[in-house]
Amino acid sequence: MVGSRIVCILRRRITQLAVGLFVCLIVAGCLVKNEVFFGKSDPPQENVLRYVSGSEPESIDPQIPIGQNEARICMALYEGLVEYDPKNSQPIPALSESWDVNKDWSEVVFHLRRDGRFSNGDRITAHDFVYTIRRGVTPAVGARYASLAYPIKYAQAFNEGGVFVVDPHSGEYVAEQEFIDKGRDPSTALSSRRESIESEYGDLKRAGDTSFHEFMHSPVRLVLPGDEKRRIEVLNRDPKLKASVAGKEFVKVSAEDIGVEAVDDYTLRISLVQATPYFISMDAASIFPGASSKDG
Repeated sequence: MVGSRIVCILRRRITQLAVGLFVCLIVAGCLVKNEVFFGKSDPPQENVLRYVSGSEPESIDPQIPIGQNEARICMALYEGLVEYDPKNSQPIPALSESWDVNKDWSEVVFHLRRDGRFSNGDRITAHDFVYTIRRGVTPAVGARYASLAYPIKYAQAFNEGGVFVVDPHSGEYVAEQEFIDKGRDPSTALSSRRESIESEYGDLKRAGDTSFHEFMHSPVRLVLPGDEKRRIEVLNRDPKLKASVAGKEFVKVSAEDIGVEAVDDYTLRISLVQATPYFISMDAASIFPGASSKDG
């Protein structure tokens, strides 16, 4: 009996000691000076960043992972056209110093900073963004957020392995507008604007007109599945479409068809499928980094 009482007393004392130690640790932690940094854009005076990344990242290739911990790491390592304001999460300039949009938000021109550099000192130019966006929707890369780039003209068609339809005799491409109604008004659709580029796009045309720009404002090309079995299924559901493509050739959509263009080293022009006012906000996403490696 005496032995049992002694054991109970010892257990009680140990428990009390543990609780007391835990309370002391909490109090000590509260007394430690903690610099509040949330919502500020200026670095701490000591210029020291402590970062908790969470679990082991799947990949630090910014266009591959989809987890939050990888996203935080990639946002710290890579710079995009824009970034999020730490106070209100609105897009603010990053590697771009400014941008212009046309009247219906179907075309955006980014003006890049002249001092943007890769970690090895090489300049970051509009050509790097063209490469990066094309890479992000390349099927072999397997970017699971590739759909974020789908507002860009022909990006979805390329990512999904689509094909254009071309007349082998005239070399003309079959237009989408004739067969598929996507709910867009033909009078304001991008495909009907070739004649009104000057009046409608105003300052954007001063960014430099090119043959690629003309291509972006030509009638939207019809895109069919690249897989023959799926293409046959689509054509069998639409007799008019099937008859119209009979005898035509199928040309695979390429990365060069996507609506991204380096007008010059520091001017990037992006043509969108339709009005996309939220597109600027998406440009901080990992699918659009400018500082991704050209080796992978």
